[in-house]
Parts: sequence; structure tokens; C-alpha cells
Amino acid sequence: MQHAARHVSIADGEAFLSTSRILFGPITQRFARGSVESIPKLVSVNLGPCRLSEIRAKAHVVVNDRAHWRSFDPDAIKILVQVAGRSHFEQQSVAVDLNPRSAIIYDPVRSYSLQNLTSVDQLILQVPRSTFSDDTLARLSAPLPLPGDDDSLTHIVSGLMRMAIDDGRRLDEANCRRVGESLMQLVNGLICAKPQVADQRRSPLEALRERIIAYIDANLSRSDLSADEIARHMGCSRRYLHRAFEGENITLERFVWDRRLDRSREALMAGNSASISEIAFACGFNSSAHFSRAFKAKYEVSPRELRDTVLSRLH
Repeated sequence: MQHAARHVSIADGEAFLSTSRILFGPITQRFARGSVESIPKLVSVNLGPCRLSEIRAKAHVVVNDRAHWRSFDPDAIKILVQVAGRSHFEQQSVAVDLNPRSAIIYDPVRSYSLQNLTSVDQLILQVPRSTFSDDTLARLSAPLPLPGDDDSLTHIVSGLMRMAIDDGRRLDEANCRRVGESLMQLVNGLICAKPQVADQRRSPLEALRERIIAYIDANLSRSDLSADEIARHMGCSRRYLHRAFEGENITLERFVWDRRLDRSREALMAGNSASISEIAFACGFNSSAHFSRAFKAKYEVSPRELRDTVLSRLH
């Protein structure tokens, strides 16, 4: 990582991938083989409570690998503004096509993939999760496409992001913080301005279930994750916790178990370099042998067989 100022950093070439993981958490980035070489570049500005980055790179795929999330990784909502190029974003079975001047807000606590179909120029703003209310976060249970740049608030947000990247070197840290605080308030406005249709309005139990799922997803690496601990964090009784899952035809314990297996499968499908044992422990399993048996029982293929199939396709 090259440093242009204390609050501005630049990374290109070999530093691009490692710096991306430092700034965005454990993501996997795969560039097409045999394509014309071009050096990807990442410029990042610390805006006090927020971080703003610009990525310029050739076509590549980004997979959010929640299985290897670490306690010190940034816990932030992301706003992606597509400046140039075409991309395809998928999360929670929702697909969004991104073209120039389009934007999306999403919660990285849920796994996602971003296929950059062409060379791209993207602005990515990270806003700390702690600055949002539970109701606001609930609106991000699926990715939130924003109105086009002709929408006034979207235009203001994208314009301020562009200014902060272009002028970041000339801003002192105090003014960077002011810009970050302004962006934080504007992003809250963008999320809350999105109306919820009638069938998206949630009962208290539905809202609790969404919070529980988000908490489970963020803490799956903990083998000691239990109903009692989740209930304490949610501020409710264990009985009320289980009521939130009554309509799902699944117990909370079974849900956590299935979530661990689903995340391990995502990690194997991403083709990352972690061993099967490392993936098992990162998903909260205490025994790699127990994990392998449970995995095969659910997916009818062993973790090693699935990994070998994925790697053969990549090569």
C-alpha cells in the first residue's frame, strides 16, 4: 500500500488484492486468465467514521467469503456507485444489474457475489453498522438498488463521494471527518426514503427473526453460539426467541446448523486456498470429521469432492 497522505492510501499491482482484503474483509477476487494485462488500482480515503474507496480494474469476480470473517474486519454497510462499466450483483436470491450512474446499498453480513463483466470504475462507501437503527438495517435484508443519478438525493451522495475521492489529498483530517458525517446522514436518508410495500411490513416477530439471522450470520465462526447467548444479545427470553422461528418449520438450533453448512459450501464454491479443516473451524464446527459427515449428508457430496470439482473448473 502506498501512502499519499495520512488519511489517503493508494494500492496497485500486487498490493491491490491484499489491500482489498484489509479494507473490505475476507473477499475473494478472481481475474480472468489470458486477458490483456492491466494494473488494478485502489484509492482509499479515511473520512472519520466512514471509509471511501475507488476501484479501477479490468473484468473480475468478487465473492464475499463470510466463512472467514474475523473479529477485526470492518463491520460496515456498503454503498457502491458504478461510475463506469457493467456489473452483476447477487445477494439473498436478488440480482441487480449495475450500469454507469447506477448505485446499490447492501449489507455484507450476508454473502454476495459481484461479477464485473467489463473493466470498471467504482466508488465504494463503508458506513459503520453501529450508526444505523435496527429498523433501517432490516430494510437491507436484501440489496437496495437506488434511483438513478437523476434522483436528487442519489445525485448529491454520488457527487459528494466523487468530490471526496478527487480532493481527498487536499482535505485535512478534520474536514474529511465532516464529509464522512455528512455522507453518513445522507445514506440513512437514502435507505429510509425507500418505501416499504405492504407485504414487506414486518410483525414484531418477523423483525426479531431478521435480527436473529443477521446476528447468527455475523457470529457463525463461534462454536459456542447458543440460543441462550442469542437471547441475551436480542434482549428477550429464550422462549420468545424460539417463537420467532415457529412459522419456519425449523428449530433455531437446526437453523444455525444448516447456516454453518451453507456457509461452508459457499467457501468451498469460492475456490479459496483455505484447507477443509480451516473452513470447518471457521464455520463453527469443532471436528473436521463430523463436519465432513454432516456436509455429505446434506449435499450428497463430500467437501473434498466438491472442492476438487470447483478447482477443476477454475483450471
